Amino acid sequence: MTTTRRASASWKGSFSKGSGEVSFDSSKLGAFPVAPALGDEGAFAHTSPMELLAAAHAACVCGMVAYLLDKSGHPCDLLETSAEVGLDPREGITGIHIVVRGSGGPASDGEFAAAVEHAKRTCPVSKALAGTKLFLEIERVAQQP
Repeated sequence: MTTTRRASASWKGSFSKGSGEVSFDSSKLGAFPVAPALGDEGAFAHTSPMELLAAAHAACVCGMVAYLLDKSGHPCDLLETSAEVGLDPREGITGIHIVVRGSGGPASDGEFAAAVEHAKRTCPVSKALAGTKLFLEIERVAQQP
């Protein structure tokens, strides 16, 4: 069965003096100010398409790693995933750098790394971005006493 999620965006005014917003319609989280993809990345009170893409990719990889480890009977106590999307105004998206950190749980370092690598290749966002360079860092943190 296909799952569909919906978001929308609007822009009022000119590119240089206007303003935009993005709405998370399916989750009903509301509207948030958004800067254009090639606009001023210094607009910290606004999200951007690159930040939204980074959030989507981090959430997708993190959820897939959790699923794979749980399915194998080796869940982590904590997973943290971050993503950075690089953008060159002339070339477009230059790559996505993903960092996955896991701590605790019975998975060996090798099992953890294998799950992360598999998630990077197979999560739906990674598949949608198949032509994009993906850089991956895997960090296994010892469980704190």
